[in-house]
Amino acid sequence: MYNLSIGRRTFIVVLCTTLILFSMLFLISDLMYMKGYKELENQDVAQNTARVSDALSARLKSMDVMCHDWASWDATYQFVQDRNDDYIKANLVNETYASTDLNLIAVIDYTGQTIYQRAYDLADSKEIPVPYDFQNYLSPDSQTHFPVLTGQTSGIIMLSGVPMLTVCRPILNSHNEGPSVGTLIMGRFLDAGLISSLGQTTYLSLNMLPVNTPGLPSELTASIKNADRSNDTYIQIANNSMITGYTLISDLRGLPAFVFRVDMPRDIYAQGRKTLAYLQVSLLLMSIGFFFMFIFVVQKTILNRMTALSKSVGNIGSQGNLSRRVQVSGKDELSSLANDINGMLTSIEKSEAEICSQKEFIDRILAKIPNAVLVIDKFKNIRLTNAAFKSMFDLDNINLDGKSITKISALNDLRSDAAGFFAGQTAEFRTELQYKVEGVCKTLTVSITRMQGEELFLIIFTDITLELDRQDKLYLTDRLASVGEMASGIAHELNNPLSSILGLSELLADEGLPDSIKEDVTTINGEAKRAAVVVKNMLSFARKHASSKQAVQMNQVIEDVLKLRSYHWKTNNIAVECNFDPALPYVMADYFQMQQVFLNIILNAEQSMEEAHGKGKLIISSKHVGGLVKLTFIDDGLGIARQNMGRIFDPFFTTKEVGRGTGLGLSICYGIVTSHGGRIYAQSEIGKGATFIVELPSE
Repeated sequence: MYNLSIGRRTFIVVLCTTLILFSMLFLISDLMYMKGYKELENQDVAQNTARVSDALSARLKSMDVMCHDWASWDATYQFVQDRNDDYIKANLVNETYASTDLNLIAVIDYTGQTIYQRAYDLADSKEIPVPYDFQNYLSPDSQTHFPVLTGQTSGIIMLSGVPMLTVCRPILNSHNEGPSVGTLIMGRFLDAGLISSLGQTTYLSLNMLPVNTPGLPSELTASIKNADRSNDTYIQIANNSMITGYTLISDLRGLPAFVFRVDMPRDIYAQGRKTLAYLQVSLLLMSIGFFFMFIFVVQKTILNRMTALSKSVGNIGSQGNLSRRVQVSGKDELSSLANDINGMLTSIEKSEAEICSQKEFIDRILAKIPNAVLVIDKFKNIRLTNAAFKSMFDLDNINLDGKSITKISALNDLRSDAAGFFAGQTAEFRTELQYKVEGVCKTLTVSITRMQGEELFLIIFTDITLELDRQDKLYLTDRLASVGEMASGIAHELNNPLSSILGLSELLADEGLPDSIKEDVTTINGEAKRAAVVVKNMLSFARKHASSKQAVQMNQVIEDVLKLRSYHWKTNNIAVECNFDPALPYVMADYFQMQQVFLNIILNAEQSMEEAHGKGKLIISSKHVGGLVKLTFIDDGLGIARQNMGRIFDPFFTTKEVGRGTGLGLSICYGIVTSHGGRIYAQSEIGKGATFIVELPSE
């Protein structure tokens, strides 16, 4: 082989290497690539199967919320105690079952006696007998005994061989307080209609199978027999075009109840086979291209350079012109001779280029740095400044080079403060400098560094005016938070004497007092009750609450906020008009965060109307528009200037007097609304009031 030329040897070596690499890549891609697609397919099936369980859990959760609403209701509480038929006629009619999508409602008192139970067929819209084995779940001997006095339960039970989604809640009053007088039970059969609904919700082909259905995966069958719940999802490949996922659902006792089967096309697997075919064809074409490209590169970068190097060396030797350079690139063995000849000139040129580059780099940094930079010598003469320094001290278009800093009046205080530093030998000095520009007081931090060996001083000025202003506003915000905490404490302290006043006044009213005195006692009792409501509302608003989104009725949130401000409006001649949509849908939101949003908007409207004419009218409306809940607040106050409309939601921006606002209220409103997927905006003109609109996605 050594008898062959370098070109021929290169051709043979590259060809063999290309064939080996192509073969290895072909095998690896076939093994690893399809393995990854199969794993991805299994993950997709597992995720979609898990979505079915999530959808079922979501349905149980919605039933639990509805059961809680019914169980924590004074009417239900009273029904268990007096068992009046009016409650059944008003609330437990056929339309109730149809609208709530329930098949079963039962009421059990605290002794375990069944007060009411009824089953309803949603498909045929008629009453049906309550399954005979339903009573087994109410027996104290049953493992699935529902709690009678306290607690809550939700899950699946089997009634006559049919699974039923079941929830129960203790029956309390509307304040969610006891003692519990019984248990409210609601159920929904997992029939074809509900399965179809779950399938539409998850966009999956969904079937429910008994646990003894033949043909289930062996792992699933073993898990059912052994009651092993370590793995709830099982995957079975039907054929090259379909794949099936199974998930095992257990009842309240933890026993297997039924199996959900999800059938899915093997789109991922088919796409993987197609992609692999494209990849392998691409690898073949790339290998061929690599072979010829490599041969071309070797010819251009090695063989041709060897010929050029030989000619260049010959020309330099024959001409004797050492100023010329050998034109050979690279740093390999072929360019070693060229590097020896051109080394010195190349090093000099490289050094000069680096020096120029560093100088330009430093100049660019100095020009772009936001801090003001000043360099002076030991005689206090200016040697260097940047654009930020001139802009900071209003010295644009003035040549300062060589001038004394005594010519800059704004630096007079700095010269006296740093006189000892300039005369001493310490390396650094820091101080603060205050001066006025166009009547505005500025605060700067000044850092002076002694540049050793050059008898120069580097002075850097940093404007901290805005930072200090932010700190002051944050301090004010912290004080407002402290006031809120103090209000909460005061509310707690007032509750005890108010409770005593209420109790004693009620006792006095029953003592057979003269009418005039009894009327006064009744007045005392009424005013004490009103004060107790105010304290309760203040305590509820001041208390810290963990962030939690749930279905919230925005009309109710606004009404709760209006209760907090009702007394202020009466004493300040502010009229409030509410136009609420009674059919307004629920919104997934944090109740207390939305309460804060509406309170901030209403407080701003109050201040604006009082400053405008000492009274006012606030119009609040709600409506459902195109999937959005739209809440509008209209006041007849001062309005907002056009130039301020774009900044009203910026943090710390305020047009109020010092002490009347921090500039954080609307900024917080904006953050809360946007975090709920909605938007808040304003419309206003000076003298025509302001309109704030909050739009939130409905549930």
